[in-house]
This record gives sequence, C-alpha cells and structure tokens, in this order.
Amino acid sequence: MIVTRCPPQTETARQTHHATPAAAVVFIYAVVMAGGNLTVPLYDLWASQFGFGPVTTALVFIAYVIGVAGTLLVAGSLSDAIGRRPVLALALALAALSTLGFALAGGLTVLLISRVLSGTATGLITAAATSSIAEIVPGRKAASVLAAAANVGGLSLGTIAAGLLAQFVPAPTRTVFWCYLVVCAVAGIAWQKVPETSGRRTRWQPRIRRPALPRGAGRARSFLAGGVLAAAAFGVNGFFSSLAPAFLRDDLGISNRAVIGAGIGTLFISALLAQVIAPPAILRRSTGTALLAIGMIVIEAALWIHSAPVFIVGTVFAGAAVGTLFRHGLGVTDALCDPGNRAELSATYFLFIYSGLAVPVLLLGLIDQAAGTRISSTTLAALVICVALAGLALGRTARPARPNTDGGSHDRLRK
Repeated sequence: MIVTRCPPQTETARQTHHATPAAAVVFIYAVVMAGGNLTVPLYDLWASQFGFGPVTTALVFIAYVIGVAGTLLVAGSLSDAIGRRPVLALALALAALSTLGFALAGGLTVLLISRVLSGTATGLITAAATSSIAEIVPGRKAASVLAAAANVGGLSLGTIAAGLLAQFVPAPTRTVFWCYLVVCAVAGIAWQKVPETSGRRTRWQPRIRRPALPRGAGRARSFLAGGVLAAAAFGVNGFFSSLAPAFLRDDLGISNRAVIGAGIGTLFISALLAQVIAPPAILRRSTGTALLAIGMIVIEAALWIHSAPVFIVGTVFAGAAVGTLFRHGLGVTDALCDPGNRAELSATYFLFIYSGLAVPVLLLGLIDQAAGTRISSTTLAALVICVALAGLALGRTARPARPNTDGGSHDRLRK
C-alpha cells in the first residue's frame, strides 16, 4: 500500500485555513470579554459621582451577572439552532450598545441597564465562541487553550487598559468607552472572516431552559465537579472585578488607578499564563484547589497586615488557580458534549461560573457595609475554599467517563 503525504505547501495552507478564522473568533471573544471588565477601575469614580457605597457597587456588578445568567438560561443554545456567526455578531453589537450607555451615563439607572446589556453580550459570546473555536481548531487541547485564553485574556486586557486610561486621560468614565467602541469596530471587521461551523438549523423559541448535563451518572458527576470548582475560582474573579479596587484603596493605601488596574489584572494574567504554559499534568482538580486555598489565605493575610507585595503574591497564586480550574472544566465540558448540544452544555458550564461570581460579591458587599472589610474578606476566603473542597470531593466520587467518539479518554480530565 502506498501512503501519500501532503506536500509542505498543502499542510501550510491547511494551517492558514484554520488560523485566520480561529484568530477572528478569538479576537471577537476577547473584545467582548474585555468590555465586561472595563468598569472595574471606574467604580470608585462612579461611586463618588453618583453617591453610592459597597452594596450598590456590588449590585451594579451583579446586574452584569444577571444579564449573563439570564442569557445562558434563555439563549445558551441559540447558536446550536441558528448558527455561531449570527450570535457572535449579536454579542458584539450588544457589547457596543452597552458601551455607548456607559459613555453617556448620567446616573445609576443607566449604569444598571448598561451592565445588563454587557452581561447579555457575554452570555451570548461564551457559548457561541467556545463552540465555534472547538469546531474550527483541530485538536481538543488547542481549542480549549484558545477559548480559555480568549476569555481570561480579554478580562485582563479590559481591566489593565481601563486602569491606564482612567489614570492618564481626561473624563475617564467617558473616554474609556469611546476608545473601546473603536475596538468594537475593528472586531466587526474581523467578523467578516468568521465562517459558519454549525450545520444544524432548528426553529428556536425563547424560553427558560433547564441546565443540560451529560448522559450517564458518572459523566454528569464529573461535569458537576468541574462546574463547582470553576464557580469557586470565579468567586475570586468576582471579588477582584467589583470590590477589590475599594479594598486596595482603603486597606492598602493605593490610589493610582493604573496601579489598581495592573494589580487586579495580575489575577487574570496569572490565570492566562496558567492556561497557556502549564503542562497537562498540572491541570488537575487537586492542583487547582491547592493553589486556590494558598492564594486566598495569602490575600487575606495581606489585607490584615496591609501589605501590597503580599497581596500580589496571593493574587498570582489565586490567578493560577482560576486558570487551572477554568481550563480543566472547559476541557471536561468539551470532552463530554455531543456535536448537537455543544453550546447548550457550554452554557451550563458558564452558568456555574457566573453563579460563582454573583453570590460571593453580594455577600461581600453586605458584610463589608455592616462589619468592615476584614470580616467580609475573611468570609469570602472561607466560602471560596469550602466550595472548592466540595467540588474536589465530588470529583473524587465520579466514575471514569467513557471515551469520546474520537478515541480520547476522559479519565485524565477528572483527576
């Protein structure tokens, strides 16, 4: 038998064929995710401008989570029905609309509406872009890395860029968003290169859908364990994305918004690096849980002793945990889904994540206003660690999942 191999030129062409549309989807995904974090360094400006405290700040952040969670429940499977490309365009348009609202905001009501719109864009993009990348990029590992990097990378870029602009440009609560609208326009041009990868077309009706689970008790338990651990990790993200700027200003004496943005961005950069460069042997539930516990303890110690360097060390550990647990859960989700319900199962996974964002932030805001930052931060650390340990325990009781249709085993994903 004669085996004919593709010439180098053909192989290069194939790689280019995948690279351009994949890069376009990753860029759009990162841009929409960045829009969700542009507000992080600006909360204290809005608080002084509109006269609200920690609880209202938490509610403004939770408005974003409501938009995400509501969209995932109602329209998480939308791209399975009508295609990935239209949903990506809709998410980008909503991100631009919310940004226009922020730029023109004259009170709390407009902020809340804009945050809900921003959350809706995020809810649409997470399931659709994750599925699109998985269908464009050959190889489950590469697709998982790209999707996770776009998600967390966008969050980090949004925080850092907004911090820099807030410190050095006039009228930052408006200028930041006008600049972002330009980036949205560039993403709209990139959308022209996005192919349609979903061949399924069905009639879609808006209704609240029950969160999807993989078939089989062992597979469902493995998926749930990954979701619970991701929720615990993103409780840290919620803290950094809402109330951390006030903690850094009041407890650590940091007033420079560029430094605050960079400090918070350290969490997301550490998470991004953990996803991109960590060897597969490290991407385990046990490793991520250990990193999360260490990070939360060190962050808590920093707030009690008023040490910015210790806070950064804890942030690096916590960020590595977020990246490890997020990519691990994303890999489990991709391995356990079927082609017809890829976006639906991804939407359920992100529901875990955004539930983990909302509950700790609201709890933290209430306790902070009633008892102060030390008690509230200690409560958050204890809650995050306990939820992570529960997810780890659930994962240890999960049975090995059956191999996927491509022959890859899921056993390594559940450790």
